[in-house]
Amino acid sequence: MTDQHETGQPAVPPTIGGTEIKKVGYSLYLKMPENRLECRCGYVPHEQGSMITRDELVSFLKQYNVREGIDQQAFDDFVVKAAAGQQQVDVLLAAGTPPIAGVDEHILLSVSSSAAVHSGDEDVTSVDMHIVQTFINVSAGDEIGRIIPPEPGTPGRNIMGLPVHAQPGKPMKCAVGKNIRTEEDGTLLIAAATGRFCQSAGEISVEEEYIVKGDVNFRVGTINFKGVVEVRGDVLDHFDVTASKGLTVTGNIGVCNIASDGDITFCGMDGQDKATITCGGTLRAHFIHDVTVECAGDVIVDVEIHNCIIRTLGRIIVDKGAISGGSYTALGGIEAKKLGSASSQHTKLHAGVDYHDVELLEGLFASLNETQNKAKESQSLTEITELRKTSAALTDSIMAIRNKADSRANAKINAKAVVYENVHLTVGSVTEEIHEQKDGAHSFIENSIEGGLRVLSMTGLNIKAADIEMAFVREQKMTMR
Repeated sequence: MTDQHETGQPAVPPTIGGTEIKKVGYSLYLKMPENRLECRCGYVPHEQGSMITRDELVSFLKQYNVREGIDQQAFDDFVVKAAAGQQQVDVLLAAGTPPIAGVDEHILLSVSSSAAVHSGDEDVTSVDMHIVQTFINVSAGDEIGRIIPPEPGTPGRNIMGLPVHAQPGKPMKCAVGKNIRTEEDGTLLIAAATGRFCQSAGEISVEEEYIVKGDVNFRVGTINFKGVVEVRGDVLDHFDVTASKGLTVTGNIGVCNIASDGDITFCGMDGQDKATITCGGTLRAHFIHDVTVECAGDVIVDVEIHNCIIRTLGRIIVDKGAISGGSYTALGGIEAKKLGSASSQHTKLHAGVDYHDVELLEGLFASLNETQNKAKESQSLTEITELRKTSAALTDSIMAIRNKADSRANAKINAKAVVYENVHLTVGSVTEEIHEQKDGAHSFIENSIEGGLRVLSMTGLNIKAADIEMAFVREQKMTMR
């Protein structure tokens, strides 16, 4: 601080730390930053001498070029308190208009995260603590966003009436990486592949693979990713995984919902009757227990399938163990070392039919039964006529589904070692229950000549049941000549 002569002229220019103005009756302190965006005043009365007046304060402010932004209310309060001999500290008497820094160059995204993020203003009754991260999923051809150029900013104005320079926005230090193409002079970002949008390490890209180097747990959270997911650990209970292009899990999967349009591979899964798998490709595992599965391709298991509901448009194959308990429908056939269990656990197997058709047929048969019952109870000839027309239409629909040809179909069930009691086999239009354990390697197909099941020495699922049965039909025709 520097002393000032009685004339009121400053001894030295004002500094950021402030300047002391000494008078007989008081000391006045003026504090102004280097950019002169504000002026703060302090006041210390002395024991002798008169207090500062309004005109004196105006004069001092003018001497220090405080010309704009004076707060009149603060000024009046300062003068009144000073006249009353009150000490004051850092009173803001004048303030300029601060500059507004320019916005940095940035990416304005056109896509949003795959999981909802709730704000504090929303009334959320429950929060899924398993969702701890979100993915910005994109498909090939999607607009990701635009690169917004930096802005210059808005200059301010200080208490001296002079402009204050604004800090301009900074250019983005980020390169355009793989699977992103640009349009419109490099400002428009387009996804060149399906995956997740990533921005890290000075680069933006679309990544087609997501690797978890451990378990899927509260650290990782539920996954919903448009690409390939690889989990190098286990998927713990209640952490669902959706991976559009494929999923590989090195370890086991707990009570979860698993889905992919591609192949799914994992060690084992115990779903406790609460888990589901939806697979658009081939499903491979060591074991599957108590899981509901819907699959577009083959279900291939090394050890065993136990107490599951599996519906597939491919084959169900268990190499070393059993299919026991539950219900299984496979368009391409079913094969296992053992069918059922030594404890005669109820097991239902249905081969050679599209499970979608099974569901349709169940609905059509239920409607047909209801219609026929109404016709029996009706007393109106007009109503009976209409109900018979409905029955005929339903019957036609049932026959159309039953007669539908599918090149993938193989109405064949193979047991490589044993079929236990209480196993229900359905091939073609034939359903039979196994009442006595049957040992040995056998294939079960429909006997179109005599009815019922045809039990043969086992042949692989690569040999169609229809071809085998056709050979029997030809043989019978030759015998009858």
